[in-house]
Amino acid sequence: MSHQDDPSLSPRDVAEAALPHPVMHGEAAAIRTSAERRRSLIAVLCSIFAAGLSFGTSIPLLSVLLERRGTDSSLIGLNASMAVLATVLFAPLLPGVVRRFGALPTLFGSIAVMIAAVLLLPVFPSLEAWFPLRFLLGIGMAAHWVLSETWLNAATTARNRGLIAGLYATVISIGFAAGPALLTVIDLDGFLPFLLIAGAMVLAGIPIFIVRHSIPRIEVGVERSSWQVVKLAPVIMAAILVAGIVDSAIMSLLPIYGLRAGLTEAAAVLMLTVAITGSATLQLPLGWAADRISRRSLLMACATAGVLGPALLPHVVGSPLLLWPVLFVWGGTVVGLYTISLAMLGDRFEGGELARANAVFIMLYCVGSILGPPLSGGAMDLFGNDGLVVVQIVVCTAFFLLAVSRRF
Repeated sequence: MSHQDDPSLSPRDVAEAALPHPVMHGEAAAIRTSAERRRSLIAVLCSIFAAGLSFGTSIPLLSVLLERRGTDSSLIGLNASMAVLATVLFAPLLPGVVRRFGALPTLFGSIAVMIAAVLLLPVFPSLEAWFPLRFLLGIGMAAHWVLSETWLNAATTARNRGLIAGLYATVISIGFAAGPALLTVIDLDGFLPFLLIAGAMVLAGIPIFIVRHSIPRIEVGVERSSWQVVKLAPVIMAAILVAGIVDSAIMSLLPIYGLRAGLTEAAAVLMLTVAITGSATLQLPLGWAADRISRRSLLMACATAGVLGPALLPHVVGSPLLLWPVLFVWGGTVVGLYTISLAMLGDRFEGGELARANAVFIMLYCVGSILGPPLSGGAMDLFGNDGLVVVQIVVCTAFFLLAVSRRF
């Protein structure tokens, strides 16, 4: 299918490949050549990797430090949720901030906020202080997240938007995976780990500063409520909500499922490792495919895999030769819901609407991430170990039916 025949693409995207993107609101120069476009994309991807590394390091670090102090597990989890809560609350407000201060100042400000919050954590080490500090860290994270994804969509065209979305998902996955590995080779006591995290955040700002005069338009136009944005693209927004639910449930409960199914602790943890490896490996192929076939069809194929994967799980959990391939494909395709819907977001929204739509997009992913573990955990309490499977199948089936019946 050509892009002209793809119902997920707007008329703008069919013709935009030959057009230079305009400058980010408030800056002095535009992207004029394909070389500048490439530099712009490389810069934001480098920034995303550095940010992913800092997030992937800080989340387990703070949990480990709280565990060392004998903090209750419930309080550790509640403290960790502050960043997600901040994203849910702040993301809808971000377009107003961008309208007032401009996108580049907001992006640099988000990095400064994250650095300040991280460096204050060891200065005020009490659990009570870490709640507002992690909330502040989440505000900075939300701004960087929304504006980085908006930048990617604004700097790409219909011809390569899927591939770049896949590259983005791969880069941030590698950054997140490298964070815990870094903690295994450094001393967790004192200021050193916090300085390293702050250093990674500084690195996130350097490539943005270098290309600051050759970046795409990120501005906010007509004021719309979050609900109005959802109504403009109901299936895209439903896809990201489902992605948050299934991804967070897998991350939180898949090892528990393995243990209760009779696997050893090592094998249960390996289940999650294989699923994450699949998510990091398959995003580039999925993104490549999204530039060559209907993105709508590919999104529905990922939803179908989101039904088949968990449906097969109880039947293959006792056979590693079958279990590992199922987990690899399942893990990769459910994350593909995020990758493909991100590309479709750039197809559906343009100009001043893109930043607001991306803010709602990320807010819904975080809402799904909050809902996923308690929904699946509650189902496991009610229906036994396969409660996790039931929730995955129900959520992905409901999304598939919505996608069949509604426009994107």
